[in-house]
Amino acid sequence: MNYYTIKRIYPWLYSIKDPDNVFCYLALGNKSALLYDTTFGIDSLPDAIREVTNKSITVVLGHGHTDHANGACQFDEVWLHERDFELYRQHTSENLRRDYAIGMIESGSLMPDKFTVDAYVEAGRNENLRRLEIGQIFDLGGLHMEAVAMEGHTAGSVGLLAQEHRVLLTSDAANPHMWMFLEESLSIGQYIAMLERVKELDFDNFFIGHSDRSMPKSELDKYINVACNASMEKSTPYKVFPHLNGFLYQEGETRIVFNEEKLRPSAALSS
Repeated sequence: MNYYTIKRIYPWLYSIKDPDNVFCYLALGNKSALLYDTTFGIDSLPDAIREVTNKSITVVLGHGHTDHANGACQFDEVWLHERDFELYRQHTSENLRRDYAIGMIESGSLMPDKFTVDAYVEAGRNENLRRLEIGQIFDLGGLHMEAVAMEGHTAGSVGLLAQEHRVLLTSDAANPHMWMFLEESLSIGQYIAMLERVKELDFDNFFIGHSDRSMPKSELDKYINVACNASMEKSTPYKVFPHLNGFLYQEGETRIVFNEEKLRPSAALSS
């Protein structure tokens, strides 16, 4: 049984789904390919990619969180915005990799046949970061992928705009269940300003990091409205990571999780 689920979205774009419901995306140009995000990296992503293409691969991370970055060690080099470098190192640390792998095994989750915790931990020691610049363009041959600043969820969150196809990949930077209560998250005001700016870019639809359903640009208006309307009085306590004092505000199916600090204009990255 294959560990990853691969789906052809367009002739040039594939999603690769981790069993823990995390998605990365493989974009194909005429000359080369690009992988955006790397999930938890429990099984071999290079092997999964070879089911689709043998072209050379560039790897870009949307941000430094564990569920999107821990497969990065499987590649010779990985592009990431420097504002997430320290977050990446925290979330790909030996302790976090070990705890996650053990938790997956103990919960009875699907695991590759020859998986070992020690090998998973050891692989994570590969340091392969390259500094991603906003506006940087990856020319894949007939397909240009542009790095777009999408700060908010983390300070270094970056989307990729497929210029020829008017498609934006956002990882966790814009999605219908937005986490803005983390220590590394910026203020709600900064998040709103980012969405307003991104709305002006030339794209028609976007894809997020925990679903491969195509979403229209107009969906961003819902995210903006929810973020603008969020308040302590209209929200309920959020039970995930209770020490962060998160609160959930929801309008329809659109949600934002924040805390009182993130409502302040001066809220900034703790690190």
